[in-house]
Amino acid sequence: MPTNYFQGPFVGNGLLGTIIFRDDKETNSLRFEIGRTDVYDHRADKIQHYQVRLPIGHLLLTPEGKTTGATFRTDLWNAEITGSVVTDRGTIGIRCFTPSDDKMILIELNPSQGESKASVSFVPEQGNSPRFTVQPQRDKGFIYDPNPPFEVSSRDGMEVCVQPLKAGSDYATVWKETAQEGKRTVYVTVANRGTATGWADDAVASLKASMTRGVPGMEEKHRSWWHDFWTASFVAIPDHRLESFYWIQLYKLASATRPGLPVLDLLGPWFKKTVWGYYTHNLNTQLAYYTVLPSNHPELGENLCKLLVDREQDLINNVPSEYRKDSAALGTAVGIGSLSSAAPGPVREKLGAGAYHLIALPWLMQQFQEQYLCTMDDTRLRNEIQQLLKRTMNTFLHILDLGEDGRYHIPNSFSDEYGNAPDANQNLALLRWGLTTLLANDERLKLHDPDAARWREVLERLTDPPVSEQEGLLLGKDTPFAKPHRHSSHLFAIFPLHVMNIEENPDKLPMMRRSIEHFLSFEGDSCMFKFTGASSLYAALGDGDNALKYLARALEHQPKDSTITPNTLYAERTTWPTIESPISAQRCILDMLFQSWGGIIRVFPALPSPWKDASFYHLRAQGAFLVSAKREAGITRFVAIESLAGEPCHLRTDLQDPIVVEGVPQDRLHKTSKGVLELELKKGEQAVLHSSDVKGPFIIDPLPNPQDAKPAWGLPGN
Repeated sequence: MPTNYFQGPFVGNGLLGTIIFRDDKETNSLRFEIGRTDVYDHRADKIQHYQVRLPIGHLLLTPEGKTTGATFRTDLWNAEITGSVVTDRGTIGIRCFTPSDDKMILIELNPSQGESKASVSFVPEQGNSPRFTVQPQRDKGFIYDPNPPFEVSSRDGMEVCVQPLKAGSDYATVWKETAQEGKRTVYVTVANRGTATGWADDAVASLKASMTRGVPGMEEKHRSWWHDFWTASFVAIPDHRLESFYWIQLYKLASATRPGLPVLDLLGPWFKKTVWGYYTHNLNTQLAYYTVLPSNHPELGENLCKLLVDREQDLINNVPSEYRKDSAALGTAVGIGSLSSAAPGPVREKLGAGAYHLIALPWLMQQFQEQYLCTMDDTRLRNEIQQLLKRTMNTFLHILDLGEDGRYHIPNSFSDEYGNAPDANQNLALLRWGLTTLLANDERLKLHDPDAARWREVLERLTDPPVSEQEGLLLGKDTPFAKPHRHSSHLFAIFPLHVMNIEENPDKLPMMRRSIEHFLSFEGDSCMFKFTGASSLYAALGDGDNALKYLARALEHQPKDSTITPNTLYAERTTWPTIESPISAQRCILDMLFQSWGGIIRVFPALPSPWKDASFYHLRAQGAFLVSAKREAGITRFVAIESLAGEPCHLRTDLQDPIVVEGVPQDRLHKTSKGVLELELKKGEQAVLHSSDVKGPFIIDPLPNPQDAKPAWGLPGN
C-alpha cells in the first residue's frame, strides 16, 4: 500500500491526472488525489501566492472491512493502473486511467461480495495558495487574502463542487458513480478555462459526453494513442534499473504534457501542496523539456514554443522602457500562460545593485532553436525564432562594457542561483551561443541582417571565460566557485551549450575536467540535478564511466537529502515535488548513447565501459534525422539514418573502415580529414552504415533482464 504522494502510482493525459495512495487522515481509505494542470489562481498580485496552482480535492475509496494489504501495477504500455485492495472482508479490484481524448479520470471497481458496500466519496479541498497553507510564516509580513469557500451541490445525479475565485473566475469538479452487474465505474472531471465563470455547466456536459461514449470506446482511443507514442523510439541498455527508469520518465512526460495544453510546471497534473506552485524558468522548465527532442517526441515541446511566441509582448515589457524597441528578457517566476517577470536589473533586492538577471530567456531560446534544428522548419525560424532570439541578445548588447583591454565585458550579473559576478561565465556562454546562433540563422535564411557585423565584432572581442589554474572555470571575474551548490551554471559553456567542447577545443580538456571536479568537490546541497548535471557534463567530455557514476549518485536513495522516490517523482528538500530533475536524469542516459550538437551526430559518444551491449531506434538529431544504432560485445554493429528534411548529414562513429553503405549509393559517403562522415541523403531516404565484416539483418531488439531481476521502482512486495 503506497502511503504518500511519492510512493503512489499515477496516470495523466497532459491535463488531468490522479495519484493513488493511502489517505493520511482516513487511514483505512485509498485516496485518489485529483489534479488539473491549469487550475491556477488568476490574481495579478504576488506571484508566489496569487498566480499559483490550486488544490481540487480527492476521491476516497473506503472499504467495509479493515484494509490488510494492497497491490498496484502501473502498466506503461496501456497507461493504466491495475490492482486490488485486500481487507478482512474481501477484495476490491481497481483499474484507473485518464483517457487521452477526454477530460476525464476513470476508475473501475470490482469488489468481491464481502466488499460490495465499499463506498466512494469526494472530499473537496479549499482553493487557497498552497504556499501559504503549508508555510504561512514563510513570507514575512505577507497577509494572504483567501478565495471564497467552495460550494457543493447535486445535478442530474452528479455531485458538483464549484470553487469561486477572487479573480472573478471559478473551477468545477463533477463526479458520478454507475454500477452494472457488480462492476462499478467512477467518472471524474474538472472544468477550468481561465478567467471566466460557470464551469460547472462545462464539467457536467463533459462528464455526460464521456458516459455516452462509454468506457470501451474511450479505452480503445486511449490505448491507440499510447501505443503510437511508445513506438516512436526505442532505447535498450544493459542496466534494467536505468532502462526501466528511462521508460518511466517518458511515460511521465506524456502523462504530464501534450500539444495544445499548458507548459509543464513543477507538478504536472499531480497536485501536492508546495511552496513552489508556479512556473520557474531559470532551470525547472528547461530541464523538464530536456528529452522531448532526442527521444523523438517534438510534439511534446510545441506548447513551450507556442508560449514564447504568444507571449512575446510580455517578454518585451519585461525590459526597461528604453530597451523595448529591440529587446526582450525574462525573470524567473511566472503564473500560467504568462511570461511577465521583470528583467534585467536588480530583480530582487538580494541580487544587489546593478546585478543583471538575464539567463532565463536565452536558455529557453536554446530549446526553441533546438526544436527548429530537429525539425528544420525554416518558416518558423524566419518568422518566430530569429526575431525573438535577436531581441534576447540585444538585451545583452545594451549592457556590454568595452574595457580598456579592448574586450567586451558583462557587468555585474547573476549566475544561477549562486550569486553575482562581473563576466559571469554562465552569461558569457549564453551570449556567445546566442550570437553564434544568430549568425548561423542569418546565413541559413540569407537575411543579410545589418546587425550581423555587430554580432561578429562582439564575438571576436568578447572577453575570454574567467579561469583559474586551481579550479578551472570560475563563477566570474575574480569570483571563485567556493561553496557547495546544486547549479552548475558556471559550466554552461560545456553543457548544455557546447560552445566549449573537446572537438574544437581539445587543449582545454584538462581545464574542463578540472572545472567539473571542482564543482563536485564540495559536500552539501546534494540536489538531484547537481549530479545529473555532472553526468551530462562528463558525457560532453566523452567520459562515460564518470557520466554513469554521477547518474547512479543522482538516483541513490538519500533520505536526508533531496532524493528520487519509489515512483520516480522527486522530493526537493524531502518535501516539495519538482518534476524536472528525474527527466534530466533521463537525459543523462541519452547523452551517453547519442549526442547531436554543432551540426554533427555522435553515436555512442560516451558509453560507460560496463555497457558492452546497447541500442537505440529513431532518436532525433539536429538536421531532422532519425538515427538508430546497435552495439554488441563492445563493437558498433551498424548505424541507420533516415532523413526527414534532406539536410547535410555529418556523423561521428567508431565504425571500423572500410564502411559499407546500404540503401543509397556508396559514393554518397565521404570522410573528412577530421574523421567526420558526410552522408548525402535526400528527404525521405534511409541508409544503413556498417563495417564490411558485419552482415545483416540489421535488427534492434530488447536486451534480456537478469534472471533474478526484480522490479526496479515502486514499492517492493512481500
